[in-house]
Amino acid sequence: DPAGWGAAVSDSAPGLRSYPAPMVTRPASPTAWASQPRESVPIADGYTVGRLLAEEQVQRGVRRVGAKLGFTNQMVWSELGLSTPFWSPIYDTAVTDTRSVSLAGLVQPRIEPEIILGFDTELPAGATLEAISAAIGWGVAGCEIVQCHYPRWEMEPADAIADAGLHALLVVGERIEMDPVSARAMADVEVELWQAGTVVSSGRGSHALGGAVRAAAWQLRMPGVDGICAGAIVPPGTPTTPYPLPP
Repeated sequence: DPAGWGAAVSDSAPGLRSYPAPMVTRPASPTAWASQPRESVPIADGYTVGRLLAEEQVQRGVRRVGAKLGFTNQMVWSELGLSTPFWSPIYDTAVTDTRSVSLAGLVQPRIEPEIILGFDTELPAGATLEAISAAIGWGVAGCEIVQCHYPRWEMEPADAIADAGLHALLVVGERIEMDPVSARAMADVEVELWQAGTVVSSGRGSHALGGAVRAAAWQLRMPGVDGICAGAIVPPGTPTTPYPLPP
């Protein structure tokens, strides 16, 4: 598709430069949606379903490569009855560095730019901001394609967790080496999502939980998170509004 999508990060922070992650999408295949009315589901039940899904993935031989954060826009927490974001594992089968991806089989896909972190050093639960900054080996502009099996994206937070964290595919751009200063400075970068040269959504790194480093700190304080492994990939949440992909 010559219209092409992409994400770009400004070079306003020390140690960073613009690194676009262009991608091309194709029409999605029709897929059935959940359609029956449902009662409210506790957050804990959403994580229980998530653990069962994770066990199935491991049994299939899929390898976990990191974890994502969702609902990182604190402005909507009161409306959703939240006091924290949620986390969900991501797997090697749902991460790519290709510039062209297919949406076949995805349900109501949306795209959101991400400032993705790569960790060179293992971190324990509850690690400090200083330790997190020092453990980050690289950062990258990329895109997460999310999907939702509930009609019109109408769901509760537990539903999102149970729906594989809404994760479909993480598209990773060119990796840029980081030091602690540039890692913290990712909170100040401007992020744009564009299509065919037109900006369709924009934001600032700090819009997602105060920035990538602070977002990782959130993850390390959450129930069920024992730490971050060396080599892990962590998309800490989009600083923009997810944008619907055309059918």
